[in-house]
Amino acid sequence: MTQDEYASELARRFEEFTHWAIASWPQKNYPLMQSDFAEARREISVILGRKLQEGQTSIAAPSAQESAQYIDVNPAPWP
Repeated sequence: MTQDEYASELARRFEEFTHWAIASWPQKNYPLMQSDFAEARREISVILGRKLQEGQTSIAAPSAQESAQYIDVNPAPWP
């Protein structure tokens, strides 16, 4: 299986999963929405992007966070 085939299959299966999860959600008065899977979609994009391409020789463009003018590196205070 090539990287492109893997990426396509993973994306397809994730979309199938989200559709099933939304349709099968038991709390009808508090339904799931596509936006509930936004964080998972970001994680999938990391897997399909940077992690899948680690072995490649081409240089990828920096992400929005990496190219930001200011990145907060200070830890959050203790509660």
